[in-house]
Amino acid sequence: MTSATDVLVGVATSATASEVVLGAAIAIACMMIAVWAISLVMRDASIVDIAWGSGFVLVAWVSYWLSDGNSTRSLVLTLLTTVWGLRLAFYLAKRNLGHGEDFRYQSMRRKHGNRFAIVSLYLVFGLQGVLMFIVSLPVQLGQVRSEPSFGVLGMLGVFVWGVGIYFEAVGDAQLARFKRDPANKGLVM
Repeated sequence: MTSATDVLVGVATSATASEVVLGAAIAIACMMIAVWAISLVMRDASIVDIAWGSGFVLVAWVSYWLSDGNSTRSLVLTLLTTVWGLRLAFYLAKRNLGHGEDFRYQSMRRKHGNRFAIVSLYLVFGLQGVLMFIVSLPVQLGQVRSEPSFGVLGMLGVFVWGVGIYFEAVGDAQLARFKRDPANKGLVM
């Protein structure tokens, strides 16, 4: 029987796609619950921002391990996602750690008082987990595509990824330089 996933992404078997997607969903849920629990101990929900990038790394590797897709393409997809996700996680960790809880979460904490823990589980960590799942669907399903080779489209994808990661790194450096300049205090780049 052909599933909707098979029709949409052209996978070899529905069980493989289903297992990968389910595995990714379980991994994201476990990660976000763990990060939420850590945030309660730290009294700092902003660690969810750091978890965002590393969550994609987790999804890529879980999907890679569960898939039976083309190994070259799957490995390249996983490695590119890993580099991007770790770059983002380390950048946000360097920027955020030691600066206290982000004003957005402080505001939520004040608004919800004693209910903040449960509210943050759904509105912060749960919502970001759902978004992470949706945004990572190409990584998940890209692991189980039925084409046997990497191909020209794969090489084009690596090129586009390279251009994108370059512009992200340059943008991060420009923003850091802008923020270091005291003349820019209170300004938006």
